[in-house]
Amino acid sequence: MPAKETEKLPKTALILGHIAEHGPKTEYDLYMELPRLSHGTIHFCLKKLTDKGGLTLIPSKKREKRPKKLYNLTFVGTVTYLASFLPRPEIGIAESEEAEYWENFDEDIQSEIIGFLEKQGRLQDYVPFQEIRWLCNHYNRIVRGILIIADTICHDPPSPYKKPLVAALSHAMREERSGKEEGRTRDELIRREEDAFRDEFTDLFFQIIVFMKPVGKTSNHRLRELAEERLEEKRHETIELEHAIKLFSKRSDP
Repeated sequence: MPAKETEKLPKTALILGHIAEHGPKTEYDLYMELPRLSHGTIHFCLKKLTDKGGLTLIPSKKREKRPKKLYNLTFVGTVTYLASFLPRPEIGIAESEEAEYWENFDEDIQSEIIGFLEKQGRLQDYVPFQEIRWLCNHYNRIVRGILIIADTICHDPPSPYKKPLVAALSHAMREERSGKEEGRTRDELIRREEDAFRDEFTDLFFQIIVFMKPVGKTSNHRLRELAEERLEEKRHETIELEHAIKLFSKRSDP
């Protein structure tokens, strides 16, 4: 991201962006590569980003006696980083400069985002990111659409529970948890947030694809399979309604 924009970024966003652009990093790597930030600030920001589900720890691929702890983006972190590419005053782009930003977008910025999406597609096994070059060849403004999706999700995050009422009732009926159980609950919540962000992104992705004008043949079996999987998941989400219809259709015995 241009230096002019990074100068005004919050510290957490600066760290998130650095990992996004340069790959997984250790805490010490970040201290050496971001001299503007103190070691204490980096430690605090890493903990905050990890607790919020934006970063996750992955093992180093190198064979070492003491493997390094590398921080890498989760899907939540990926979406958050993508949203940062939209022009806004807090990163130094005034409303009057937005038109110029979009004029230079295709040439100066889009290639950077495509490379990032390809990398994250491999790391997170996410088909729309893996197929980004194919998508760019068939949908002219798909990268801009992806940024808008990311920004939409960040402004209105999906619930980590597909059925929040059921989750709330279940939680209310449980006994008090020990500290260890609370830790497991937090990990489960982060996992659910990951799934919720991924599902919401996928749904919005297919929505904009339907409205975009394609170029040439658009046969893509990987994207088709993903759409089929989401359709099947949506069918499962209506099971309570189907059960209610059967329940209220029963007739009492004479």
